[in-house]
Amino acid sequence: MRADTVQRQTTDSTAEDRHVIPETLEDGWITKLTVREMGVLRLLAEGLSNRHLARSLGISEKTVKNHLSGIYLKIGAADRTQAALYAQRLGLTRGRDAPPPVKPSLTAREMGVLRLLTGGLSNRRIARSLGISEKTVKNHLSGIYLKIGAADRTQAALYAQRLGLSARPTRAPEPCL
Repeated sequence: MRADTVQRQTTDSTAEDRHVIPETLEDGWITKLTVREMGVLRLLAEGLSNRHLARSLGISEKTVKNHLSGIYLKIGAADRTQAALYAQRLGLTRGRDAPPPVKPSLTAREMGVLRLLTGGLSNRRIARSLGISEKTVKNHLSGIYLKIGAADRTQAALYAQRLGLSARPTRAPEPCL
């Protein structure tokens, strides 16, 4: 028996044992996440850190990291911010019926940085888009985090998405094949 056949059989039986849940997206992509991965993704979309994810699920931080790696691969996300925005677009967050937060008094530049952040851009790409230095982007992000009460860029991106800020029409990332 060839190695790829053995791998396929192992993967198929493992997938059946894990109660795989198919998620159909608006653009027709189907992503298969396990029940545990869906739980991790839901909590990630609420802005929890790996430590809080682990405590909530009763697993180790290393296991959380392993689940996140699998999720990123399956949904085609590059980082936790993109994965959290993906989950929020799918409606996996509990507070989706809650009214949007009040807009803080952000400067026009901070709003621009926040808008690009929701597009999943890195600090370097935000800086290039706005014609400013990467250090200036970091300074703006620090100010934004302080004003909106966010601990990191994932929480800030989720907050901005709830406000309706978007760099472009949002759609789920395409899975890597």
